[in-house]
Amino acid sequence: MPQPSQSPIHYQQPECSQENGTQLMQLGLEGVEAYLLRIRTALERRDYAAKKVAIDRVEHLVQHLLLRLEEQTSRERMIQLDRLYRYLLLKLAYCNMFNDLDALKRCDLVVQDLRLEWSCLHEKAQHGQIPRMIDFNDMLGA
Repeated sequence: MPQPSQSPIHYQQPECSQENGTQLMQLGLEGVEAYLLRIRTALERRDYAAKKVAIDRVEHLVQHLLLRLEEQTSRERMIQLDRLYRYLLLKLAYCNMFNDLDALKRCDLVVQDLRLEWSCLHEKAQHGQIPRMIDFNDMLGA
């Protein structure tokens, strides 16, 4: 019978660079867009069971993306991303409660802004030069 190895096994952790994190977030947003399409199709067909499944899955995905915000992100960028993810969850809840296609269309705009934020984070673009679809300062009267 073979003897177990006496030397400890060291597993190599993959390096998680900011570039990889951004790519993973972009991939996650593609998943969000796919679920938004499923929700839209379900609402148009009045298939509320399929809508519920898609809403549950997209909400879990968005919550996961929100929790995975990296600590090396600047505070200002972190706040903007946090607001966008939470606003997306709010619009998804509204869409779910009222079967509202307009709220679902608003989700598309939020996803566009999330993509923009992540690509700017990757490219280290200046915060003030980003043309956003959702302006929280305007919404809050700031």
